[in-house]
Amino acid sequence: MADWPSIANPDYGLEEEYYKPQVRQEFEANYVQSRPRSTRGRSRWALHWALLPEAEYQTLLTFFSTNQGGVFTWIHPISSASYTCRFSADVLKSRIVMPECRAVDCPIEEV
Repeated sequence: MADWPSIANPDYGLEEEYYKPQVRQEFEANYVQSRPRSTRGRSRWALHWALLPEAEYQTLLTFFSTNQGGVFTWIHPISSASYTCRFSADVLKSRIVMPECRAVDCPIEEV
């Protein structure tokens, strides 16, 4: 299993959500019955860089290309907890904001 590349931590924020789906059944009398769909939840993160240097973007792009569809180890930048993750999108979205910097969005999720 690969390790997340050594690049700068997201400088424009880290969106985090905990996902634990449920099964809901609504009835005609306006009652709702629900139960957990799974026994565990999963975390999801949207990593954002406002100014990622081009060299680090190329490192991230190579890592994305090599590990898309597989799993990797990612260390949470605040809690330092280790997670087994995968890319949750089929694209690595970026835009050039300065001659040698890009804004990058990269969603990942816990396996």
